[in-house]
Amino acid sequence: MRTIAIVVLYNDNTIEVANNISMIAKQVDKVCLVDNSDVAYPERFSRIANAIYLPQYQNKGIAAAQNIGLRYAMEQEVDYVLFADPDTTITSEAVSCLLSTFRKLASSSFHVGGIGSFARNKATKQYYPLRSNLLQELPELNVKEVTYTMNSISLYPIQLFQEVGMMDEALFIDGVDSEFCWRATSLIDVKFFLDNSVVIEHMLGMGTKVIGGKERSITPPYRMYYQYRNYLWLARRSYTPKSWLRENGLRYLVKMIYYPLFKSPRLAYIKYILKGITDGIKQNNS
Repeated sequence: MRTIAIVVLYNDNTIEVANNISMIAKQVDKVCLVDNSDVAYPERFSRIANAIYLPQYQNKGIAAAQNIGLRYAMEQEVDYVLFADPDTTITSEAVSCLLSTFRKLASSSFHVGGIGSFARNKATKQYYPLRSNLLQELPELNVKEVTYTMNSISLYPIQLFQEVGMMDEALFIDGVDSEFCWRATSLIDVKFFLDNSVVIEHMLGMGTKVIGGKERSITPPYRMYYQYRNYLWLARRSYTPKSWLRENGLRYLVKMIYYPLFKSPRLAYIKYILKGITDGIKQNNS
C-alpha cells in the first residue's frame, strides 16, 4: 500500500516548513510539493530524497494546487493521499496511526472516505473545537465521526477522488476541504472520521484573540472575501449541512460587526467583507 503526501506551499520558504515536510516525508512513500509562490525555492527541499517539487509561479489557490497534486498521485498509482499543511507539526507516528485506524475502521464494515487528526493551537496548546462538525463519538474504535476532515494531516483513499471528482477550484481557499467531504457523502455512502490518537499543532489565521468570552482565530482581511463569498455559494448547495450554515452564519455576523469596528486595518476588512457578499450574491456558483 503506497501513500503520497500532497503539500501546498505559498511563500513558505522557512526552515520550520522544511523540517515539517522532512518529518512527513519519512512517513510516506513520496511527497508532492505544489508551490503557489511567485518565486520558486527548490533548494529548500532538495535534501528530501522522496520529494517532487512542482512550482506554479502564481497563486492558483489551494484547491487547484491540490488537484495538480492529485493528478500526479493518480499517475503514480498510489493507494492513499495524505493532505498536509506546511506549517503543521506532527509526530513521527502520525501517518502510520492514520493508516492503522483507516484499516481498522474498514475491517469494521465502515466505508471510510477519509480520516483526519485533531488540531490544537500552536501557541495556546488548546484544541480547536469541533462544534457542528461532530456527528458521534465511537470510543470503542477511538475515533469520532465528523461531517468533514481538515486539509491538514488527513488521509484519503485515492479511489475516492476517482469516484467523487476533484477539489472545487472555484472556491480557491476557504471551505475546500469541507465542501469535498460533504459532496462525497451526498454522492456515495462514505463516512469521515478523526483519529483520537493523532494530534497535530497548527495555527488558524493570524493567531487567536478572546472575543465574546471565547477564543477565536483572527482572520486576515483578504480571507474575509473568500469566507463570505464561499459561504453564500455553499448555502445554495443541497449537501451543505444546515448546522454548519447556522453556526457560520452567526459567526460571520459577529465578524461583520467586530472587525470593522475593532480590528485594523478597518477599511480593508470592510472592503473585503462587502466584496465577498456582493460576489457571493451575484455569482451563482453551484
